[in-house]
Amino acid sequence: MMTTATIDYSRLVKAADIRAQAEARARGPAQVSVLQAMIVIGEEKWAEAMAIAEDASYPWAMRAALRGATMLVRGSETTDTLAFLLGLSPEETDRLFVEAAEVRL
Repeated sequence: MMTTATIDYSRLVKAADIRAQAEARARGPAQVSVLQAMIVIGEEKWAEAMAIAEDASYPWAMRAALRGATMLVRGSETTDTLAFLLGLSPEETDRLFVEAAEVRL
């Protein structure tokens, strides 16, 4: 007696998707709290970045977003601006997310 099997192709994961998921996990979480990031960055460097962010020569919306942020989301304009102010490379930004996620509040 021969039986047939049905394959649910919607549940298959491509090798490229598996690699992308592994790379995303290695880069750290998608978001961390600003407080977690502050603890990792340290008081002095954080204060320097916030002093720059208060500079009226920067757009008001950018300054307001930095002051009002409670979460840092990977790839967001706020996170990218903060990384720029802190002088972080993409690799250092990844490391910030990984280390900040380990901070327990």
